[in-house]
Amino acid sequence: MAEETTAGRRAWSLMMGTVENPSDGATFRKILFLVLLAGICISVYAIYEERNYIPPQIVEPVNRPPTADINRLNTMIQDLNAANSARTRSKEVAEAAELMARCPFTPERIAAVNEIDLESIRTQTVIVPPGVQVRATLQLEGRSVAVLDIEGETRGKIYRVGDRFAGNKGRISRINADKITIVFENKEFTYTP
Repeated sequence: MAEETTAGRRAWSLMMGTVENPSDGATFRKILFLVLLAGICISVYAIYEERNYIPPQIVEPVNRPPTADINRLNTMIQDLNAANSARTRSKEVAEAAELMARCPFTPERIAAVNEIDLESIRTQTVIVPPGVQVRATLQLEGRSVAVLDIEGETRGKIYRVGDRFAGNKGRISRINADKITIVFENKEFTYTP
């Protein structure tokens, strides 16, 4: 340990010089001073450049469309807005526009839609029953019953023939081992387990 201390002190005295001979570490001190001075100069220059940095101005030419295209597009936008307002005015007008043709947005067709007697148009409604999943069919007390998951109803509920669901819009008409028949808004639908 004493040798390490002596070697460390000796190295330190060679770098820094000694009281008896101060020029021993002069070269090292000069190099260290120059490195520190260079670091300070580089840092000051970097800060100066950062503060005075002006980003290059990149100007890209803007190609404006010709005025004829602008006018044509503005006319198309006005026609589309007029068609949208005509369609959203009422549900009947929208249904009549769909029944007329594939292009209900032309000005002639919009005018024709406004003149249609909406009472004469008969719309067809599609009856979509709620989703039904048959869990099981079985005999309970001599009667056929089914365990069903009906959309909007309690899951796993037991239904018998004649039971109603969906606000009395649907009822169970037949329960067999291989299929269940449901009447929903006067239409029959068959489901299998």
